[in-house]
Amino acid sequence: MTTRCVVADDKFGLVAKRCWELQRRVREGTIDPDVAAEAIQAIMEDKSLPAEMTIGDRTYEILGFLRGDEKSVPGSVMVERAKEMQANLGQDDGQYLLDHQEEIPQALRGKVVFVFPDWRRPGDPGCVACVDWRGNRWVQDWYWLDCVWYDIDRVLRRK
Repeated sequence: MTTRCVVADDKFGLVAKRCWELQRRVREGTIDPDVAAEAIQAIMEDKSLPAEMTIGDRTYEILGFLRGDEKSVPGSVMVERAKEMQANLGQDDGQYLLDHQEEIPQALRGKVVFVFPDWRRPGDPGCVACVDWRGNRWVQDWYWLDCVWYDIDRVLRRK
């Protein structure tokens, strides 16, 4: 027996249709049920983060640099991967974010640290600039490259 659910709102109808499709594919074995459940849980807990943001007249892709099952990488690996992705931005973009911080999506507050691999501390190239949410605003701070870098740390690529 097939049960149909009538949904008046187009948005909820779209969600219902996608849920039915997901259930069908899990039953067929074309989607791993654990992966599907984790993705749904992340959505419900609002752990998903925007993949891009527009700040003023600039649009940035928000990129992670960890691969596979990595939990962290050394600073040298983070910088190398940022360069590979053309996401090794410097002081111009870091300062631009700070100057337009009210436009940074609220969903990112306390959930990411923006790393600017080409913005180095004057007199100490072993430190890179990061923009981090502190209490009620985004602030710039220096982080040692000798430290390990985690999934909270993100690099930006201008579109």
